[in-house]
Parts: sequence; structure tokens; C-alpha cells
Amino acid sequence: MHVAKLVVITELRNVPPEIRPFVEFKAAVEDRKLDEDELVGVLVIDTTTSYIPVFLKDPAPMHELEKMLAAQEAQLSGEAKTALARHLKK
Repeated sequence: MHVAKLVVITELRNVPPEIRPFVEFKAAVEDRKLDEDELVGVLVIDTTTSYIPVFLKDPAPMHELEKMLAAQEAQLSGEAKTALARHLKK
């Protein structure tokens, strides 16, 4: 199983340009209108360049994020889980 590590939790406007397309793609899939002030977490799957945005405005519960990662044969690192737990629903 791969480990999903936290890259950053920041406002959308501060997301690094090389990661921004991943955020925009996920927003389009979710039919979400992006706001530059919106807080977003970005995960990266170890040994890959696969970035996974986690929108923290009206977030899904932690178990849904873990289920989505499990489908990709990944799990949150302890540090990522602790940091995101402050923002996600239980």
C-alpha cells in the first residue's frame, strides 16, 4: 500500500503552479466553482507525482477520503491524517 503525504494546506491562490492543474481538474470533476481564498489540502502519493487535492470548504468526512485513497491502494500518513483531521468532518 502506498502512503499519501501532505504537501501543503493553503489558500488556492498559493497552490504551486505545477500542482494547480490537479486542483482545477478535481474541481471540474466535482462541478465546484473555485475561490482563490478557499483552503485546500494537497496530498502526494509516495513514489509518484500523483497529487490529490482535498477541498476544505464544506469537506467530506475523513472516512470518505480514506475510502477514496484505498481505492488507489494508498493510505494517509499519520502526519497528513492529523493535519487534515483539524479541517475534515469526523
